[in-house]
Amino acid sequence: MSKYIVVLGTMDTKGEEMAYMKERIEKAGHNGFLIDVAPLGSSLYTPDVPNTEVARIAGYKLSELIQSESREKIMQTMGMGASRVLLNMFKEGNIQGVISLGGNQGTAIASLAMQALPFGFPKYLVSTVASGNIRPYVGYRDIGMVFSVADFLGGLNPVTRSILANAVAAVIGMVERGEGISLEKGQKTAAITALGNTQKAVSRAIEKLKEHGFQVIGFHASGAGGSAMEELIEEGFISGVLDLTPHELAEEVVGEGAYVPVRSGRITAAGKAGIPQVICMGALEYLCFGPRESIPERMRNRKIYMHNPFNANVKITKEEMKEIGTVMAERLNEAKGPAAILVPEKGWSIYGAEDGPLYDPGGNRALVDALRERLKEKVKIEFVDANINEPLFVDRAVEIFIKLSTRA
Repeated sequence: MSKYIVVLGTMDTKGEEMAYMKERIEKAGHNGFLIDVAPLGSSLYTPDVPNTEVARIAGYKLSELIQSESREKIMQTMGMGASRVLLNMFKEGNIQGVISLGGNQGTAIASLAMQALPFGFPKYLVSTVASGNIRPYVGYRDIGMVFSVADFLGGLNPVTRSILANAVAAVIGMVERGEGISLEKGQKTAAITALGNTQKAVSRAIEKLKEHGFQVIGFHASGAGGSAMEELIEEGFISGVLDLTPHELAEEVVGEGAYVPVRSGRITAAGKAGIPQVICMGALEYLCFGPRESIPERMRNRKIYMHNPFNANVKITKEEMKEIGTVMAERLNEAKGPAAILVPEKGWSIYGAEDGPLYDPGGNRALVDALRERLKEKVKIEFVDANINEPLFVDRAVEIFIKLSTRA
């Protein structure tokens, strides 16, 4: 069975570039495969999967889709159709990697398609918009992106020829030398969440978990990190979660912060999967923003601590803390597997410690009270007379996690 490196794009405007990329792939000894996702126009080049087929797989006749739907819907539909083509090829075992190129629209379609592919699978995107905010395109997946430098107007030019050749070389390198995610058979995998404010705790916890035979995957709780963890749980990679830093829940509930929008449903995947989880309170007492001027004006009278010149930590109000506690309780009550909460009574971060600039025992109490009022008996809550970064707290968190994992 032949295996292909897919080149995906809008062939009405990028046909020459896509044909060039396929040629480079085949000169390197691999099989190229063209998928056309252009909703309009025609090309001088012949794709292996035409745009009409992409639309059909998404449930539409292309001509009818163009006439009856909005531009946004058309882009979403072509992205969905392309994702189904890629997934079918992946399941059949005849795709090795995928590369795409595009402007705003082509990037949107390609990223929707690539996000359907599993973690560890080679996926690469050359884009005219890759020098800006690429999070909407990457989402929570491991998609490589590179800025095209020059625009894709009028066919190939010396700049785009070089950029595309290097991009093809990159995806070929991933195919030939890369490695998918593989977990040691028989060894349990623990996920753990971290920020700089809880790094000391996380580092100690990782050491302790490894001593107990776990392979540990850390996730930076900066919006995409926690969301990626939740997706990996859904895909079956994770056997337990030590959620030391569930910070994204705060930004999800409050709806503000540098990491907004975050994937909705933080602290739900482990419960749905029935795997053990220990929730600590790391960095739930503040929101993250960029430079001071990025803080919404209505929040500038709150306690603010500049983590660095480009990162402000802004205190959450008691009412917001109460709401976070309420949501946390609701989600943990639905857990199918064992769940526990561990509360450090001397602060939930470095800055939230007793002598820290964001210390607010009243706010912390508001969250905890909301939790205790609503938690079902099956979710145990325990308090430790320590800061989250102290060994006393970390060791107890690991101990509880090990007990829950042993029972699971």
